[in-house]
Amino acid sequence: MIIFRMAWRNVWRHKVRSSIVMLAVTVGLFGGLASTGIMKGMVEDMVKNSIENQTSDIQIHNTKYPANNEISYFISDATQLTTKIKMISGGKAVCRRTKISGMASTASKATGIIVNGIVPDEEKTVTKIYTKLTDSLSSYFTSTRKNRILISKKLAKDLNAKVRSKIVVTFQDYDGSLTGASFKVEGIYKTQNDMFDGQNVFVRKSDLDRLLDMPKNSAHEIAVLLNNHQETYDIFPLVKEAAPGYLVEGWYDIDPYLEMTSSLTAYMLVIFMSIIMLALGFTIVNTMLMVVLERTKELGMIMAIGMNRRKIFEMIFYETLLLGFVGGIIGIGISILFTQYFGKVGIDISGVAQGFEALGYSSVMHPYLELTDYIQVIILVFITGFIASVFPTIRALKMKPVEAIRK
Repeated sequence: MIIFRMAWRNVWRHKVRSSIVMLAVTVGLFGGLASTGIMKGMVEDMVKNSIENQTSDIQIHNTKYPANNEISYFISDATQLTTKIKMISGGKAVCRRTKISGMASTASKATGIIVNGIVPDEEKTVTKIYTKLTDSLSSYFTSTRKNRILISKKLAKDLNAKVRSKIVVTFQDYDGSLTGASFKVEGIYKTQNDMFDGQNVFVRKSDLDRLLDMPKNSAHEIAVLLNNHQETYDIFPLVKEAAPGYLVEGWYDIDPYLEMTSSLTAYMLVIFMSIIMLALGFTIVNTMLMVVLERTKELGMIMAIGMNRRKIFEMIFYETLLLGFVGGIIGIGISILFTQYFGKVGIDISGVAQGFEALGYSSVMHPYLELTDYIQVIILVFITGFIASVFPTIRALKMKPVEAIRK
């Protein structure tokens, strides 16, 4: 403790110089943590929104369906299988879907689409499309009439359609014959993913099954939403066991891009902060070398009166570590406040939202960092301080007391 107190006092013998070094560490760590938190928050929002609006946590298909998307590759016992999966602990909701590729057309334009036949009450428990309606005229299948359709704002613009407009949807039925029907637009939605919006429309499963002449109790897709998407790896085997003979996929299999992006953020913090700490390490080394040179006589004197080299090492080591650690703790503290505050209120980037939404990111960023992220940074600060202390300490230990006192 005596050596540590000496080191603490030595740090503040040059208050301006020490404060500048600590400020550099504080700004560097805050900048690194804040930017990493923003990136990680954007990825977490993208994963969360994709699961809630598009992929769900787990999907079940006929083993041949994903490769061909043909109408004949369906789940024959979808109703019974849905009931079975609902019994699995950790599952939040399950829904059935009939899916078919088709063409949507109005008097002025036509475009390719994916028609999702849904059971509205089931779908509301799995996805949040019903919360994405764009205006007061839109509704989520509240009408009891047949052939109602929900389209995206992007698709409405492309087709020059609006609420209560009629859209003709054509596709191949179960027998391979070209069929279609006129659907009335009941609502217009908008998610943060323009690519998803431009392709997907929603109709009642009963209407689509009737037009396709689908067998009773069948579906092309069963989507499973869990209480926590991070539990997907644990619950996945249970769902797979409940659906033998079918293809069961987690969200990371359905959208590998999400999995890759999510995994990348785990390494991004360490890489990014290592580069920052490397740069700050040179600043600390330079400062401590100056300190050793300025105190050559002082160090020679205390060695001459009996302080051994181990204690000299400890003193220089503590001084170096304190320069980085004090600035690091302040930087981490500010980062925690920044992340906690803006993680709740968000950072609005609506000015460039169009470009971000085209990639699936939200127009409001919510910085996010975990406890393990802060622990990793504290370890990096300690390692940097230790490495930075090596060169000044070697310089100090090479001194010969008699020669040092003469200088």
